[in-house]
Amino acid sequence: MRLRIHHVLFAGFAGVVGLLVGLTLALVGSGLTRELKATFRADVERQLALGAALVERSVESSPDALARMIAARVGYRVTIIDTTGAVLGESHLEPRLLGDIESHAERPEVASVLEDGGRAGDRTGFAERASATVGSPLLYGARMTRFGGTPMVLRIAAPQTEVERAVERVQRTVGAAGLLAMAVALVAAYLLARLLARPLVGLAEHARGLARGGFTAPVPLGRVGELRDVAVAFNRLGEELRQRLSELGTERDDMQTLIDCMAEGVIALTEDGRLLRTNRTARALLRIPETSGRPPLGAVVRNPELRAALEASLRGAVAGSREIEIVDRHLLLSSGRLDRGGSVTTLLDITELRRLESVRRDFVANASHELKTPLTSIRGFAEALVEEEPPEEMRRRFVTAILRHTVRLQRLVDDLLDLSRLESGGWAAGAEPVDVASVARDAWTWTGAGAVERRFALTVTGDATVIADPRGLLQIFRNLMENAVRHTRDGGHVGVAVRPGPERFVTVEVTDDGEGIPGRALPRIFERFYRTDASRVRDVGGTGLGLAIVKHLVVAMGGEVTAESTLGKGTTIRFTLPAA
Repeated sequence: MRLRIHHVLFAGFAGVVGLLVGLTLALVGSGLTRELKATFRADVERQLALGAALVERSVESSPDALARMIAARVGYRVTIIDTTGAVLGESHLEPRLLGDIESHAERPEVASVLEDGGRAGDRTGFAERASATVGSPLLYGARMTRFGGTPMVLRIAAPQTEVERAVERVQRTVGAAGLLAMAVALVAAYLLARLLARPLVGLAEHARGLARGGFTAPVPLGRVGELRDVAVAFNRLGEELRQRLSELGTERDDMQTLIDCMAEGVIALTEDGRLLRTNRTARALLRIPETSGRPPLGAVVRNPELRAALEASLRGAVAGSREIEIVDRHLLLSSGRLDRGGSVTTLLDITELRRLESVRRDFVANASHELKTPLTSIRGFAEALVEEEPPEEMRRRFVTAILRHTVRLQRLVDDLLDLSRLESGGWAAGAEPVDVASVARDAWTWTGAGAVERRFALTVTGDATVIADPRGLLQIFRNLMENAVRHTRDGGHVGVAVRPGPERFVTVEVTDDGEGIPGRALPRIFERFYRTDASRVRDVGGTGLGLAIVKHLVVAMGGEVTAESTLGKGTTIRFTLPAA
């Protein structure tokens, strides 16, 4: 059952009235008990005085008989004890059992009158406890007296049953009156609670609407001054809350947008190792889905090295930055602890930087090798010409070799400069209509007399007009044709096929029937200085940069380039360019 405010108010009023009635009963009971016990103690004290007088004047022969005589006079249990605590007389026990009674010297009422040796004869000691013999609460009173000149302790044990009965009768009377007053008060309390709860119920209803996001409906102002002030404050609170929530929402969205726009990945963890926040870059780098809530770190990050680094960041054990490799990505991690607990880690993707470093190292090594080989040959032939006087035929051969290697160096330097301009953006492709077949035939004439001497044939099929740079397209054909002639036996054939391609592109194929390329090497033939057979290339010449230049030129003009080859049967280089 759902509690209402008037139920709570009524219960509160009922509790207060019940508490007052209970306090009244308790106070009346305790006060009455205290007064009755004081009166009862005074009565026992008089009985002790009477008993002491009887003991001092007694002519009885034994303390036990004297105890029974005094008990018959005062109506209470009487015990006579000597100064050592031994029981000499007991009105409620048979004389033969007196020897079995333990010493009473430690009983509180007896000890209080014996503590100064019994010299204060008018001292009276009292104690309240349940009797071990009769099992009911008793008031024990003790007093020093003399029996036949011998100091004795006279003790009277008076039952308090009548006191308790009197208190109970009074409490029943007060309780009945209190219940009647409580019933009347509760009826008035219920009516008052309903009256006070009505405007509070309205406030509660509007509070629930505010919790659901209903900031527009104001709380009606009541007639009661205090409740009117509460309604005004509630309306002001709702307006401020609406504004603050709007500001927080805007700040949260701006912060998330800012984090998502960062080039670095961001991973924030809670103090117990749960994922607090990630940005778009981090999810893309780590290939993790966008999750709701705060999942454990181990359920999202699978890479053990990264997970260990993130867990170490929670302990503050990561100093500076560290680099880790995940699949094919190189990531630079930097971590820091948050003031409120947890940590934040940034992930910087340095894969491209590492690739460029590798390319630079390979380029320096390959370029040094390519320059060293012809320079060594040129130096050797030149030294032979300077230091010796070779025959005319040998001298001509040496000079011819020097010229050949010089041309090779010049071509290498030209290709390096062309490749440098292409990679650095120093060359911009033109965009004008170009006839593909015409440029292919012009490129064949630039291939040189070597193709004619080796009886090569060129076949151009198809024709199309593309949007390209004329000089760039000419260089593409020259590089491809020179490669085809270089790797094809004498009397070989080079073919150029032009045909329409998909989506307003033109496809161009340059085919030869030469030695072909191994399948394992096809994915790398467009890399700089890559050779499928270094010894074979050294014999036929070439810089190892031609296909890399071709790829840069085709891509710069908006196309794509691929290669197909069968070892021993020939190679096809296929590229596309936008159609005019």
